[in-house]
Amino acid sequence: MNEWELNEKHIKYGGWITSVLLVLGGAWFVWPRIHINLLGIVLIYLGVRVFNFATWDEYKEKREELLQKLLG
Repeated sequence: MNEWELNEKHIKYGGWITSVLLVLGGAWFVWPRIHINLLGIVLIYLGVRVFNFATWDEYKEKREELLQKLLG
């Protein structure tokens, strides 16, 4: 396993964790607090986008570019 595959797994797992936290946070804002539903909807949307970015192969090049920017 090379260094890139290890970083790819870290991005995938980190994206999944971030996605779950965003969706849970969004659900917390949506359900009991009707007047701030928009924030909850936005957090759920961001959670889904982070999950897609971290998981699907069609975003692999963008993940590589992000990793290169972060690692310098």
